[in-house]
Amino acid sequence: MGENLFNVLFSTIKSRFAAIVSKLRLWLSWNYVRTRVIGGIRDFFYKLLDVKPKNKSDYFTVFGWMISKRLAYTAIIIIGVLSLWYIGATTKIYDKLTQHGGLRTYSYNSVLLRLAKDKVRIKAKSGYIAYEGDVSKGYVTGQGTLYSPNNIMLYNGAFEKNRYEGEGSQYYDSGALHYTGNFHENLYEGEGKLYREDGTEEYEGTFFAGMKEGHGKLVDGGNNAVYDGNFSADEIVYSELLGKSADEIRAMYFGKQILYEENPDMGSDSVMYLKDINCMYLAQSDGSAADDSSKATQVVVLKDVFRSGTTEASDIQSLKAMLGDPIYEGNSAVILPEAIAINIMNDNRRTINGKVEMDVTEVYSDDIIVNSFASDYPVYVYSFERGGLVYSFVCKERGGKFEFYEIMDGGDSLDDDKT
Repeated sequence: MGENLFNVLFSTIKSRFAAIVSKLRLWLSWNYVRTRVIGGIRDFFYKLLDVKPKNKSDYFTVFGWMISKRLAYTAIIIIGVLSLWYIGATTKIYDKLTQHGGLRTYSYNSVLLRLAKDKVRIKAKSGYIAYEGDVSKGYVTGQGTLYSPNNIMLYNGAFEKNRYEGEGSQYYDSGALHYTGNFHENLYEGEGKLYREDGTEEYEGTFFAGMKEGHGKLVDGGNNAVYDGNFSADEIVYSELLGKSADEIRAMYFGKQILYEENPDMGSDSVMYLKDINCMYLAQSDGSAADDSSKATQVVVLKDVFRSGTTEASDIQSLKAMLGDPIYEGNSAVILPEAIAINIMNDNRRTINGKVEMDVTEVYSDDIIVNSFASDYPVYVYSFERGGLVYSFVCKERGGKFEFYEIMDGGDSLDDDKT
């Protein structure tokens, strides 16, 4: 009988709590929770999007336009939701979707790139990986590597705001090293080395605004030093040879040279051709030195382009714009350095009126005695004075282009033959 009483009691209690248990099971079931949540969200947005104003107080007035307050609130909430989604997309989930080879990869114009930091990869417009390295605040900043469409490294080193800045290395399109050293705003600046595409060193020294500037050293294709001196705007400062003795010049120039000496019956001048830097100098003795040593009194540059800073000139009109009015111009008969220069240049291409007739005796291949030359060979000369120096430009005729130029100290008078 006791057992029957227990069963009756249990059944009574069970019947009392069955409804509660059933409700708990319902409330805790996933389908119920999902239905209620979705329904709640639906009702919320239904009310939110019910933007039809009921009276005038439901409007904002902006510049005479009436805008529904509910519509404005709705727009703000939608923008907020989209912003939260956008921020979330740039975190771990987006990182996983954009990782390739362990690095996040972005298109070059991706808005998401503005929020990226540390090491990434950036795709160029055509789709290839153009950059791999550090970024910050939407800029390529830090250490990185730039690639060509053929996956050839073009630059490796420091960047700042999408520019080469600091120490780095630049490469030819073939992948060979072109320059290593310091950069400023994409240009060579500071200490650096230039290399030819075959791998040999070309220049070591200082740069400014992408050009050789200051002290530096030229190197030939056999990695032998050729010239050690000063440069300006990518050019050797040829004027620094003036006033130096042959020994002093030999301490600066180490390349091939050819000596042209006047026959003693003609005089005592000599001309030294410095082949690897494309110039020559006239050595004369002024008789005032204790050792009566010869000094370079004139430098002849075998180039048909003259550079002053970043400006170039190859004709007389451009020279006048650069240097002002000439202090002298007129027909002239050639002097010894000019005659030698004309003949050397004619070995490569015909210039002025062809070669100057010259009788020489070749003692050695690098030592030539000039017995005589056609001193009536005509040229036209323009001379300009600048910075205490006289620059004379040798032409075939009046006006037009010049073929080469000479540098003399401004204290020296122009040659008496220039009439």
